[in-house]
Amino acid sequence: MSIGAILAVIIAVTLSGFADATVSVKPGYSIQSAISAANPGQIIEVLNGTFNERVNVTKPLTLIGVGKPIIDAGGIGSAITISANGSTLLGFTATGSGKGAGDAGIRVLSDGNIIKDNTAIKNNNYGIFLYYVDKNIVFLNSAIENKKSGVMLVHSNNNQVWGNNVSTNWDGISIETSRGNTIKANILTRNEMGINISNNNLSESITAKGKGVSIKYGSSGQLTTFNINQNSTSSSPGANLLYQNDLQDNDQNAFDDGYNQWDNGEAGNHYSDYDAHEQGCKDRNRDGFCDSSYSIPGRSNVDRLPKASPDAILSYKSTGIMGSELKIDHKTFLPGIDVNVTYVAPRNFSGWVGIMEANLSRGRASKEKTLSYQSLAGPSGILVLKAPAENGSYHIGMYNFTSDEEIASLKFNVSLPTIIAAPASVNTCETITVNYTGTPGYENDWVAMYESGSSDTSYVTRQYLDGKENGTVILESSDPGNYDFRIFENDSYTQLATSNSVEVKPLKGVKVIASPSRVAPGGTVTVTYWGAPSSGTGIIGMYGMTRPDKFALGKRNLGNKNCGRMTWRLPYDPGQYDFRMFYSDITDVGQGAYQILGQSNVVTVG
Repeated sequence: MSIGAILAVIIAVTLSGFADATVSVKPGYSIQSAISAANPGQIIEVLNGTFNERVNVTKPLTLIGVGKPIIDAGGIGSAITISANGSTLLGFTATGSGKGAGDAGIRVLSDGNIIKDNTAIKNNNYGIFLYYVDKNIVFLNSAIENKKSGVMLVHSNNNQVWGNNVSTNWDGISIETSRGNTIKANILTRNEMGINISNNNLSESITAKGKGVSIKYGSSGQLTTFNINQNSTSSSPGANLLYQNDLQDNDQNAFDDGYNQWDNGEAGNHYSDYDAHEQGCKDRNRDGFCDSSYSIPGRSNVDRLPKASPDAILSYKSTGIMGSELKIDHKTFLPGIDVNVTYVAPRNFSGWVGIMEANLSRGRASKEKTLSYQSLAGPSGILVLKAPAENGSYHIGMYNFTSDEEIASLKFNVSLPTIIAAPASVNTCETITVNYTGTPGYENDWVAMYESGSSDTSYVTRQYLDGKENGTVILESSDPGNYDFRIFENDSYTQLATSNSVEVKPLKGVKVIASPSRVAPGGTVTVTYWGAPSSGTGIIGMYGMTRPDKFALGKRNLGNKNCGRMTWRLPYDPGQYDFRMFYSDITDVGQGAYQILGQSNVVTVG
């Protein structure tokens, strides 16, 4: 009699007297034999070791691995298959699956199971594979170095996949034609594709029903109907929900050709290609999320709340030798104010940080030549130095105590801010050029336009400077009056400088200008207009040069402002076009002709 058969007899005898007893399986014995002999609901405990077999859980059981026993399929079929509803798989290593279409380290073919704390590694197909199943919980597992997907869902709905570590697979998590799944707090690193969602072979029909839309989808055995009000802003019915996933260093972090929800309204996901200031992620309000959304490649899905890293907050830093680092939160300082320097020193390093004139020779320094210095107070921390009293360029250096050798350096400036507006007089809706210098360089420094004499909190319009210490801002006013411009520090009302006054005069008459006058096919122009009706009945239309007034290529309402500007995209067809302003639309007033007020210059396309 074989060892497996002997074990089966022993287990059967044991179970006949203790129906609910936990069964232990040691290396050298068969897990499948224990499953065959067990009663539904029983616990099978598998001790640490390697089991060269393919396990199929054919009845609701709890399988617990002690010390992460290895189940090796030997390159054929799946290492572990969960065929019975309501089973639990805890603490196993599944490896060596075959290359067949349905082969996996852990293959789930049933509903309502718990798959926890397992490792699916080096399988020739999928790590963990859910196929036509519902309501499974797959959590705190690892899926590593599998030839295809780490975790794969096909035609599987309403499952929870969370807290898994998925690394170095082809796809990290792949979802195909599956709905209503929650994909949360998974760590996906160094996969070819982090999360890949596709809707292959999904039969859908969309039909109008009254004021709503009915979307029907499903397999041949089941059809589900959802009604969507046209005013609804919720995600599409049955959409998969993905949030708090950490997508790091994948060749491509995400792809989605369906309609899914990539945040839960409170948190989105972390994308390593969109979490820093230089990648377009800015965290002005310091809430830990990028201020703008992340577009998911594939269709039109967006993550409204992508997670920001500390690098999304603009700072100025320099990395030196041996891992040393100096950092300041803005780059230009007022004369004589405190300079807070965050530092990281090498291990077992003793030294000091000081401010030097920028034109001094570099490499070594002494405390006698520094304008301000502090000794390091540990391997990292914040030192408070004093900005020089004179305007100019300076640098902060980290130096060795014994040799005075410089190991890190960071430039900064000392300056008084200035702001000048020109010209001194303009017409309404004409641009005013505002030049500024010497702002601190905080990301949230801002400039605003004011009616002369108004309080700092009563601005007409404002604009962030995005960390630029010197630059130009273009502003305008549609209302006549006298205006000045003021710079403020870091999203506060700490005023740094005020400009000269600019007079804005009303422009009499009607005028329409399109700029530039020549664009490439499909290019854009800015149309500035004056003399629009104050009643809000003004319209501007885009036309081919010989096109009658009633046949506009596009029309826009002007609102109740007398003047303004708007951007238009020109057609791709070469030719000449113009823009015409009318008192009203023929469909609004029921008149027999348009009342034209003004016509622009010609714009040539091509």
